Amino acid sequence: MAHSTTGQELSHEDLLLVIEDLRQAVCERDQQIAERDSVIEQERAKYAVLQRMLFGRKSERVDAVDPKQGQLFNEAEQDATAAGSEAEQEEISPHIGLAPKKRGGRRRPTAELKRVEVYHDLAEGDKCCPWCACERPKIGEDRSEEIEVIPAQVIVKVHVRAKYGPCSCDDFVGNDEPAIVSAPAPTKIAPGSLFSNAAAAFFIVSKFADAMPFYRQEKVFARMGLVLSRATMARLTMRIAKELTPLFERFKRDIRGSPILRMDETVVQVLKEDERSPSAQSRMWVAMGYHDEKPIIYFAYHSSRSGDVAESIIGDGFKGFLQTDGYAGYTRVGRRPGIVHVGCWAHIRREFHEVYSLNEDSPLAEAMLTMIRSLYAVERRLRARLDAKELSVEEFVRHRKEEAIPIMESILAWLQEKEESVPPRSPLGKAISYALGQYARASRYIEHVLLSPDNNLVENAIRPFVVGRKNWHFSDTPAGAEASAKLYSLIETAKANGHEPYRYLCHLFDEFPKATTPESMERLLPYTLPSAAY
Repeated sequence: MAHSTTGQELSHEDLLLVIEDLRQAVCERDQQIAERDSVIEQERAKYAVLQRMLFGRKSERVDAVDPKQGQLFNEAEQDATAAGSEAEQEEISPHIGLAPKKRGGRRRPTAELKRVEVYHDLAEGDKCCPWCACERPKIGEDRSEEIEVIPAQVIVKVHVRAKYGPCSCDDFVGNDEPAIVSAPAPTKIAPGSLFSNAAAAFFIVSKFADAMPFYRQEKVFARMGLVLSRATMARLTMRIAKELTPLFERFKRDIRGSPILRMDETVVQVLKEDERSPSAQSRMWVAMGYHDEKPIIYFAYHSSRSGDVAESIIGDGFKGFLQTDGYAGYTRVGRRPGIVHVGCWAHIRREFHEVYSLNEDSPLAEAMLTMIRSLYAVERRLRARLDAKELSVEEFVRHRKEEAIPIMESILAWLQEKEESVPPRSPLGKAISYALGQYARASRYIEHVLLSPDNNLVENAIRPFVVGRKNWHFSDTPAGAEASAKLYSLIETAKANGHEPYRYLCHLFDEFPKATTPESMERLLPYTLPSAAY
């Protein structure tokens, strides 16, 4: 409001109005400055996160780190010094238990490795007594082991099949016996292929388990004297994936019958996809479930990140627990009758760790990280007792509820208290808001023994795909991406059930062509086949 002072002094009322206008202008300016500061703080936080992603350490452990830059290039010395030390594990496996690694000492070669004895003896003259010339008595042997690595080699295996003609007897002539018989050819997963089952297994494991793309394998084989194009390996891989389709249908069937499912997805680029730009982002989805408590890991390619894809993977009949991150695409399927949607404490923790990494003097972020760490400590201790058969499944679930619920209630009370005092648009305010939004889902993991506080198991299952993606960058066609999904499913499920991928694939490729009944095919699934079967 404008007030004229020309030719006269302001009255008391006008002066009050001017003061009020000025006060209002100051308040508006203060609000604009506060909003601008908030935007600057948000952008500064984003910049710091990007810096840490590019240059910082990836671990989310909250402890002191000694930044000794002088050790940057002392990789050999660091690795030798670090041997035997183990990082603290906050990921809890509800199913797969590994034997604890012995600390200290030299690891001996495993019993499964082939042993070749090389006998070392004295020369005949050295065995004789220098005084009487008689041979000295042998009193024993000293044995020691060393590991030798034999470089890979390519051989051509020539199959010679004996062939027999007709008999010259009178009874043979005029009957329906075949005139020529021969020994059967070895069964192959890709009949007519130039490559053996073992060679095909090697190509596939090298790419999908060891993240070595076909163009690198092409160079390796060239050094061995084999001219083998990446296109040939790709066509063979897609053909094998198609042959194994009945196996993957059983994967989908059994994962839909699991009492719990974990789901996640990651980006994949496909160059030649109808009506889509080569730079468009598609998705590789992964679901993890159980069949008779044996893990199943199922990959599925789709061009969309829509929640409809999640529904198509789990099907209409799934009933049980669905554990996911906070992505909204899972919300609709999580609300279906018969499904209990479970959240992830690791994602809640990550939000507060971002705040802590931006400002390590933040006692509030550290307080939340400490409380979440208490939840994991309870899980780790009770899980160890369950694995040691000290607790039954029912006792484990009961003890977990008794110990975890009070901690989660303290977390909820803390979040509700701080929500009122922390600016909602600040990094900490956003972390608190996210945690409150996810709290109800995240607290449901205590209901089932196969559930854990976080979704890390399925994220770990998708990690080999992410590592491989850094090497091969993209898929050429949707058919190639779908074949990759099938083979990742096979290899990661095999690994999760204790199979060595190459040996398992060799056995599968030899036996699958012989599996003519549903029962024989069921026995080849990596979660039904014992590793001692081959």
